[in-house]
Amino acid sequence: MEWVDVVDEQDRVIGVAERAKVRRENLRHRASYILVLDDAERVLVQRRTLGKDFCPGMLDACAGGVVTQGEAMEPSARRELAEELGIFDVPLQSFGTFYAEGALDGKGYRVWGGLFSCHYQGPLQLQAEEVSAVHWMSLAEIGLRADEFTPDSLLAIATWQARRSERA
Repeated sequence: MEWVDVVDEQDRVIGVAERAKVRRENLRHRASYILVLDDAERVLVQRRTLGKDFCPGMLDACAGGVVTQGEAMEPSARRELAEELGIFDVPLQSFGTFYAEGALDGKGYRVWGGLFSCHYQGPLQLQAEEVSAVHWMSLAEIGLRADEFTPDSLLAIATWQARRSERA
C-alpha cells in the first residue's frame, strides 16, 4: 500500500491517503517531473503501459511520478529516474514547482509538480510495469504530436521552457 500526502491549493500538507484513493477521488497531491535530455536537447519520451492508473498508453515527456508520504521533491525525482529508466546519480537542475489541473477521459488530476531536468545518454533499464518503450524527440516533434501526450507533461515542458528562458 502506497501512502501519499494530500495538499491544498498552496501546496501545504492537509492529510494522507492511499494512492488509490487519491486517484479515485481526485485529491490534490504532489508529483515529480523530470525532463531527460540528450546533448542535442531532445527529450526522452516514454510510452506509458496500458496498466497505468493515469493516461494509460499515452506518451509522456517526463519521467517521474507521485511523491510518497513525507518524501521531498528531489528524492522523489531521483527515485523515479532510477525505477522507471535505470538512471542513477545524474545532476538534476531544479525549475521549481508548478500546478496542473484538468481532466482526461473522465479522470481528473490536481497535482503540484516538482520540475527538474537532466542530461543523460547512457544505457536505460525500463520498468516493464510502467514504460513500454522510449525514444528521443525534439520539442518541435512533441508539439506536432501534442494530442498523444499526457496533458501534465506538456504543461511541464512549457513551464520548463519558460523558466529556462528566464534564466538565460
